[in-house]
Amino acid sequence: MELRLSGDGKPSVSWFLGPALVVFLSALLVSCHGTCKHRVPSPSEVVHHVYLRPERLTKRSSPEDLLLKIKIIYDYSVDQLPADKRRLVKDKLFPQAINYLQRAFSVRRRVGPVLLSRQCATNQYLRKRDDPHRYCQDACADVTRCGPIIVPQHHLQQCKVCSDSGKSCGPWGPPDGPGVEGSDFVLYVSGITTERCGQENIVAYAAYCQLEAELDRPIAGYANLCPAMISSQPQEFEGMLSTVKHEIIHALGFSAGLFAFYHDDEGKPLTPRFASGLPAFNESLGLYQWSEAVIRRVNRLWDIRGGMMVRHQVHVLVTPRVVEEVRRHFNCPILEGMELENQGGMGTELNHWEKRLLENEAMTGSHTQNRVFSRLTLAIMEDSGWYRANYSLAQRLDWGRGLGCDFYFEQIPDVTSDQLSYFGGAVEIADYCPFSQEFSWHLSGEYQRNSYCRVSENQPDWWRNYGAEQYGPDAVCLYQKSAFVMEQCTRKMTFPDWGSGCYKVSCLAQGLVVYVQDRSFHCFRKGQLLSVSVRVNDWVYNGVLICPACTDFCDNCPLPHQLPPINTSRSNPIGQYHPSSKNDR
Repeated sequence: MELRLSGDGKPSVSWFLGPALVVFLSALLVSCHGTCKHRVPSPSEVVHHVYLRPERLTKRSSPEDLLLKIKIIYDYSVDQLPADKRRLVKDKLFPQAINYLQRAFSVRRRVGPVLLSRQCATNQYLRKRDDPHRYCQDACADVTRCGPIIVPQHHLQQCKVCSDSGKSCGPWGPPDGPGVEGSDFVLYVSGITTERCGQENIVAYAAYCQLEAELDRPIAGYANLCPAMISSQPQEFEGMLSTVKHEIIHALGFSAGLFAFYHDDEGKPLTPRFASGLPAFNESLGLYQWSEAVIRRVNRLWDIRGGMMVRHQVHVLVTPRVVEEVRRHFNCPILEGMELENQGGMGTELNHWEKRLLENEAMTGSHTQNRVFSRLTLAIMEDSGWYRANYSLAQRLDWGRGLGCDFYFEQIPDVTSDQLSYFGGAVEIADYCPFSQEFSWHLSGEYQRNSYCRVSENQPDWWRNYGAEQYGPDAVCLYQKSAFVMEQCTRKMTFPDWGSGCYKVSCLAQGLVVYVQDRSFHCFRKGQLLSVSVRVNDWVYNGVLICPACTDFCDNCPLPHQLPPINTSRSNPIGQYHPSSKNDR
């Protein structure tokens, strides 16, 4: 995925467009994130079957000994970035992303030092029987690249060449370098303004460049950040961190260019190989062709307006853990697997989960809001045959969770057929389905903040806080039934920007509690109305919030028979959680 930053412009709002929510955006221009792409490396850019010595594990070795080890190698271009961007990249973005991935995944087979193979001058090479190395025809390339980065000489094996006839073969030039010790994957990181940066207006892109011989696991890859698009704004850090994680996951295994190289739990390839050790190459796709043990084509029938039906063909990832997780997530036991994205053009199609079905899952093809790395993404990485996943680090994905087969195949929850014409979205790769979308405010071309509730820096100044909102780690987005009214003595003001807002919540034994400034409100039922009246800086804010379902945010919620009568919503000062006689209906 490559996170695109759009310029200033009028928004395409992908919220519900029906009467339930009206959103006005007037004083500030709003920009939304666009479709993202992952460009699969061409065959000439990837070296396969790199021989690495297996690392000996002692009898006392524990599972922790196999935790994924990623070694970051910063290109000189990173040190040439402005100081604030350089510190962001080297001190925060990549260390935090790598820390998460190293805890989330373990390798199934540990190798010795990563020592990469040299590229060939003509991309022509030979292999000898009973010899694990490859021999370049005539000469090795002067430099070996991983994406836009030149690999250091001490990371490379000795050049091995054969004559045109293939009869005279042997080593040439400097001996093997020491390689990269204590690493399962070497990640070369650069900050170069490449042609792609200028043409595609992207923040970052990444891919793999060399695969080891035993299991075809990627052992080296690159990530390039486009300098002009790196933002040191605190409000944008979480989005950039998610982008970096996303990109590295592409390089580690979630890529259409790697599906044909997946293995089963026994280490056997899921896709047949030719004598060369490679699968068939699909010229039309520009990819190695996977087998039906990995991806299958499935036909869907869609109902469309006017009582007509259309046939819709999708690619479904059918590896065992993905099948198990998708059935559990949607509570639909008949699912064949998880659909891959089928829109967005080359780079988005097949390289991401279907946006319509997984919305804010971090490995979908566009950024909307609150991206999470769910059990499904951990499952596909484990099904590659290269990793074990730590599912305790999976983040909760609410979109579609437990909504059954009807949601997966055709229906919008809580929307009747006569209301469908009022609903729609602006994101093509989500098939124009409606959902809440994160956006950012710009004033006179200058970035102000974005709508991500969990980032404290997005808190508006008090004189612009029209809905008594509170941003922070415990905040979520709640619907407002109407615009908040601000009152002071005889003055009364209301503002056109309303529809939803950020408010802090917590999960208690009694259920979900919403906090508005110094007041707490107990949500007993989905759709319950909370009448809010709070004082902020000599102004009284009056408004009505709509309760979400407790299960949207809490794992343990009261059962229906444990709920009080419908007219007993309570409001209390924070810190004094006791029943009161105040009714909020």
